[in-house]
Amino acid sequence: MKKSQRAACIFLIVVLGLLLSGCFPKSDNAADTAEHGGKVVLTYWDENAGPSRTPILQELLRRFEQKNPDIQVKYEGMPAGINKAKYDLAVASGDLPDAGGINGEWIADYAAKGVLLPLDAYFADWPERGQIDPSFIDYNRSLTQDGKLYQIPSTYYLDVFWYRSDWFAAAGLPRPQTWEDIFRSVRVLANTRQGSFGYSLRGGEGSVAQLTSLMYAYSGITGSFRTDGSSTVNDPVHIEFLKRYLALYKAYTPASDIVSGYKEVVANFDSGRAAMIQHNLGSYQDHKKALGTGHFDGVLLPPSINGTRTLFGNANGYGIMRTTRHPDEAWRLIRYLLSEESQIYWNSQVGQIPTNLKAWNDPYFLSHPVLREAIEAFRSPDTAFVRAPYELPDYPSLIRLIEPEFQQVLAGTMDVEHFLNFWAQLMENSRRQHLHSNEEQPQEQG
Repeated sequence: MKKSQRAACIFLIVVLGLLLSGCFPKSDNAADTAEHGGKVVLTYWDENAGPSRTPILQELLRRFEQKNPDIQVKYEGMPAGINKAKYDLAVASGDLPDAGGINGEWIADYAAKGVLLPLDAYFADWPERGQIDPSFIDYNRSLTQDGKLYQIPSTYYLDVFWYRSDWFAAAGLPRPQTWEDIFRSVRVLANTRQGSFGYSLRGGEGSVAQLTSLMYAYSGITGSFRTDGSSTVNDPVHIEFLKRYLALYKAYTPASDIVSGYKEVVANFDSGRAAMIQHNLGSYQDHKKALGTGHFDGVLLPPSINGTRTLFGNANGYGIMRTTRHPDEAWRLIRYLLSEESQIYWNSQVGQIPTNLKAWNDPYFLSHPVLREAIEAFRSPDTAFVRAPYELPDYPSLIRLIEPEFQQVLAGTMDVEHFLNFWAQLMENSRRQHLHSNEEQPQEQG
């Protein structure tokens, strides 16, 4: 077993041990959903808790309780690094909350396991359902074997390049709009700023997920698979891009980037060590707090080399657990969090894109350069969207599994072609297994 895999196993064992020992909050579902003083108590799990985000969600829950005095919401937060582990443990033990944040990549897995409550009837009866972008609803339904709606998205994660706008101005560089601009700016800023790097790339945890959005944005390819079932991962244009991209490593980036995850890459940018990084819109507040306004900006990944803009993103949202004793009250909470008012508050605070179409017209999003650019791209008929193949239940684990191989490419011990061919083979195997599994599913009797 490789050291990185062994370390990951040890980490998971430690996390599960902590969860089992009660070092993290454990909900007493029977008590939490009981009625106290005429109130229904709902337990809500926040899957991305932290110092900057927890207060935002807690404020929304406070507002909900004011508008719904017959309901009390018990908040429980968990950091992103252990959220899936805690949910999985709760699934195994039956100790689930009433409702919670559900990442888009979990939908297929939890729908297949019967964890989530179908929301189709609630959604159909909701007068504001037309405000939620239909493309997100259709995509979520496409992830499940039965075509039902198990999660309703509320915030869209879109990858961008964050760059030091003050450094660009000092070097006479324009706002980067093309891939040539990106590569040229990295080289120029690395050579003109003493002690700083032109770029910091993610070579550690989460590397392949971010690499995926870069490759498809560059190539303009709009599907993970061709009609014959072959993966597009190892397309010649992706080979070309990856060779060009990885040529930046060590020449214009820190050598330590081979193990850099989210925290390390963001720290390189926020500390002034790197002129540019790739991350999603959600890190905006971190950069603002560290650098202040006027010193940085964001730009969407440029249009592809064939001229089309291809966006590869993911939407997170809310779900209700099938085990809840109060589904109607849980739906009242979810629909409030999905409302125009709530989505404006949440997404303006974290710097992400609402899925509520009415919220797009709020002055905050129209005045924020990169958010306005993103909304314009969403509205443009010329924008193509690549949806991650989360209908494959093992896709999230698959792209994490090959992170050590990506590090081998960075280290020079594996070539780009071998890496992408290996990745493509795993994708094709996963797709075949998924199709075979669907064929074996018993048909519902009408």
